[in-house]
Amino acid sequence: MKGNRNFRKKVSMVTAVICTASSLPFAALADEGAGDNFNLDGTLPIVKNADEMDPIEIAIVVPPERTVPTEDLVMVKKMVEDTGIPIKWVEIPSDGSTEKINLMLNSGDYPDVFWNGITSDIAIQYSDQDLFVPTEDLIDKYCPNLTKIYEERPEYKGGSTAPNGHSYGFPYVEEMYGLVLTPGPFLINKTWLDAVGKEVPTTVDEWVDCLRAFKEAGDLNGNGEADEVPYSFGMGCDGLFDSYDTFYYFTGAFGSADSVCSGNPQANHLRIVDGKVHFTAADDAFRKTADFFNMLYNENLIDMDSFSPGPNADTPLYISKMAGDTAVIGCLGTWAPVNEIINPDVRSQYVAIPRLQGESGKGGVEVNYSEMQETSMVAITNKCKYPEVVASLVNYCMDPEISVTLNWGPEGYTYKKGDDGILHFNLDENNNIILQDGYQSFTEQRANTTPGRGSLIVLSDYYGKVADYTWDAVDLLEGQKENGKEEIMADIDAVPKMMLTLEEQQKIAQIYPQIANIVDAFQMNGIMQGTTDSTWEQYQSDLKAAGVDDLVATYQAAYDRFCESSK
Repeated sequence: MKGNRNFRKKVSMVTAVICTASSLPFAALADEGAGDNFNLDGTLPIVKNADEMDPIEIAIVVPPERTVPTEDLVMVKKMVEDTGIPIKWVEIPSDGSTEKINLMLNSGDYPDVFWNGITSDIAIQYSDQDLFVPTEDLIDKYCPNLTKIYEERPEYKGGSTAPNGHSYGFPYVEEMYGLVLTPGPFLINKTWLDAVGKEVPTTVDEWVDCLRAFKEAGDLNGNGEADEVPYSFGMGCDGLFDSYDTFYYFTGAFGSADSVCSGNPQANHLRIVDGKVHFTAADDAFRKTADFFNMLYNENLIDMDSFSPGPNADTPLYISKMAGDTAVIGCLGTWAPVNEIINPDVRSQYVAIPRLQGESGKGGVEVNYSEMQETSMVAITNKCKYPEVVASLVNYCMDPEISVTLNWGPEGYTYKKGDDGILHFNLDENNNIILQDGYQSFTEQRANTTPGRGSLIVLSDYYGKVADYTWDAVDLLEGQKENGKEEIMADIDAVPKMMLTLEEQQKIAQIYPQIANIVDAFQMNGIMQGTTDSTWEQYQSDLKAAGVDDLVATYQAAYDRFCESSK
């Protein structure tokens, strides 16, 4: 075994003990003496006789909607029945869970395993304390489902490999044909276009002409009020995969596409260009986009609520305008139109805009995110006597059908299995999940039937073979495709999911906030007042002084490691 391995072979289950700091960093029970009770070859049950082992203590962060004890969840009961593994669940309320987990880790009062709540940053933070068990050898030996996926998608293996070469825990992957890799649909009101005699635009210039026509047309929604606005966007709102601050959509049309995402905020304005990390907010395209928006602002084509904070950090103010029974916005960015344009008659007025051609390229954004949304979701601590059993449990969870139902909900609730063997969503005539047991929403039912968000993997390959594509995301995906999703993802390389050293995390945390403030101030001033050579030169100077070159170099080192680990 290589390096400081965090598990040692024991002669038998009886002699398995928790090691002290003066001996090994943690205890582990290997399979040689345990074969009488454990099936570690993928055969079920994993544990033949639960009475012959101590329960594995697993901490789980629970959502506020959950009222059913974790051990009574339908999918947990199935998991325990299938695997035979005795589990003692330790519930952590989601409110303040990060602080509570850090307190547990710092005090030494932590469980054998975390089902969720351990981020890659936390795993790295404690990696030099031998608190979390490295899992790469466990994966090789006991997780053939994950090993196969790593072979097919090496970027996931690279992204979950720490700078010291180890993996800490097991990943959570939810592929949905790249749903979270581009913003939600960028929409324009087709009813208004018809009224002003315009076609759906295909170029930036045509798009501006449509906005001008909306402004000049008057009462397009027919309610007798002057409440129409040509275009709304959410200034500074990078939530829900950069779906609202559509300023960034236009940067590519001026020569260099920018990228932001609240899921990976300290990589905002970074992209991979010709194999190198590049800071795009320093490109001339960023200035040109600011001047372009200044023109829109001066012509009163932009909704002034675009610059006001929304009800929360992820949702801009203008979305609340779309909750009524009348269309008031000509063009807007959305995440899930079905949830944001509530009235179906209003929603039917909107169509997705094709990828707009600009003076130096095309619009569109690929966000700095990954469908491997966490690298260390199920994490084994040095108190665990049975790391091989946990690894075998993860392998069970990564069975395609188990992953699907752990993620979205069990058969009989979320799904019904058809004669074709495929899990179909259990929908009513209005295309909503049929709720069971008195639950009032799908979110509530899901939270009370499955533990969710552990180490599981849902691949795009499963749709139509194992289960239906998520019913409430179909229109969202179609809108993205009409926006040019496939072409955008082929043209633009975002910063991938990467594990950073503690020193890199600290350096970025020190540098990035100042850089973000400089970029945000330039963007706002540029939109409101336009730019000059003097303000542009000062902006570039301020970025240099704030350490933008160090930021790029830090990410470049991480990216080089990622590429090496992905081979």
